[in-house]
Amino acid sequence: MKQFFALLVLSAPILCLADTVVPVDEVESYVNIRQSPQAGAEVVGRLQQGSSLPFVATTDGWNEVQLDSGDSGFISADWTVVVIDEPVPEPEPVVEEIVEPESEPEPVVEDVVEPEPGPESVVEEAVEPEPEPEPVVEEAVEPEPEPEAVVAEDSAAQGPMGPMGPPGPPGPMGPMGPPGAGGDGSIKGDPGYLVKFKNETVGNSSQIFDNGSQVGIGTDEPEQRLEVNGSIQIHDRNSGVAGLMITQSSGETGYIMHNRASTLTIGAGSMDRITIDIDGNVGIGASRPTQPLQMASGAHVTAGGVWTNSSSRAKKENIDSLTLEEALAALAVLEPVHFNYKTDAGEAHVGFIAEDVPELVATSDRRGLSSMDIVAVLTRVIQAQQQQIEALETRLDEVE
Repeated sequence: MKQFFALLVLSAPILCLADTVVPVDEVESYVNIRQSPQAGAEVVGRLQQGSSLPFVATTDGWNEVQLDSGDSGFISADWTVVVIDEPVPEPEPVVEEIVEPESEPEPVVEDVVEPEPGPESVVEEAVEPEPEPEPVVEEAVEPEPEPEAVVAEDSAAQGPMGPMGPPGPPGPMGPMGPPGAGGDGSIKGDPGYLVKFKNETVGNSSQIFDNGSQVGIGTDEPEQRLEVNGSIQIHDRNSGVAGLMITQSSGETGYIMHNRASTLTIGAGSMDRITIDIDGNVGIGASRPTQPLQMASGAHVTAGGVWTNSSSRAKKENIDSLTLEEALAALAVLEPVHFNYKTDAGEAHVGFIAEDVPELVATSDRRGLSSMDIVAVLTRVIQAQQQQIEALETRLDEVE
């Protein structure tokens, strides 16, 4: 009888329930069911909190479920959980076989039906005479884990799904899944260098190097934001001007521009400052120089190399005659000297020291001299001396 009892337990019919998908506890109302495993796919249904659907498979962070229509849908695995229903022994046949030899079947039936730990105690009484009954009986009648049994009962109690309502607003995007496997492309290069593609899938290092702070073209040791090892050509094919613009945060612009008239212009503060025309004439503040070097004031260097000061009356004011007394006083303290410039030790000069000349011919900073100022002093003195000479000659003629 003991062996017959164990055989009945092992051969009891097995009740198989399908795996199901249910919303996680954090879901308050429902989870959208989409047509494909993508966050932007069309919504084809909803899985209400407390409901479940048959589980098909898991694909890239999505649980595939079977809808009432027989089609498949996909629900994010971040908002659902798969409840695995393992085979559960059907209790009624086991109860009938155990009850037959017992004298009081009713208490036994009540203990077996009760979902609490009661069945374990009943089984232990039935197999107690066996030398080693506990391992066999426990494996055969061990109850399923409590959470799965609850889910199975809830699933069985759930009625058929009603008609599908209108799709709700898209839910929040789930976390990014793991990166996929690499493609077939072959991209190679050296660290720090931008990649230059030799064809659609094969790359190689280019001439451009970027260390994160400076960019070098033709060099891997740039010392500025951009450093080019070699020449730069700026060629504007669609207009008459090509150049380089340099703009400050204040809005002022510096530039180097070349136009179709072959004139090069250098600007600063958004204004032209230096102009070089096709003949090589250089204008400083003069946009159309007519001399090899021409200043905005009108001073210039002639083609023969003569420096010419700007001396037009139209550019002067407070004009007054230089008196003989002023000229004589200045001339008396002018001290001509020999010297050479420190940057040209082999070239000797004669002249004056700017710090030592009288106030009449000194510049405001006393670091330079105007030769015309000294010429004016000498001219006034010589004029007076010439008058004296002429007066003396006249007196001599009268004496004779």
